[in-house]
Amino acid sequence: MRIGEVAKKAGVSVRAVRHYENLGLLRAARAENRYRMFTDEDVQRIHLIQRFLSVGFRLEEIRKYGPCWQEGYSSAAPVPAEDFRVFFQRKVAMLDSQISALQQLRDRLSEKLQDTPAAQH
Repeated sequence: MRIGEVAKKAGVSVRAVRHYENLGLLRAARAENRYRMFTDEDVQRIHLIQRFLSVGFRLEEIRKYGPCWQEGYSSAAPVPAEDFRVFFQRKVAMLDSQISALQQLRDRLSEKLQDTPAAQH
């Protein structure tokens, strides 16, 4: 699929797709007419990038550690094993904190909802 279609399916702008490609997060094939060609796997990768961004990862972190979380860590990874371990331990702790804060907020909203009278019809 061409860049406009992959952007639409992924729910991002064409500019974002180009940016991800420039960072090396996506690798489009080129058709004979030189148009970028993407796959459904690229759509899924964009969704994953968006998910990581939504919880506080930076694009540089996704680029640097992406091969490690996509294929699993190996000795061919672009970062030393200890860097990988420390980074992901820090991110897991950050996510645990966010989950806790979201659960507290959810509980508080649920309490307020229970205290609010139902609408009369």
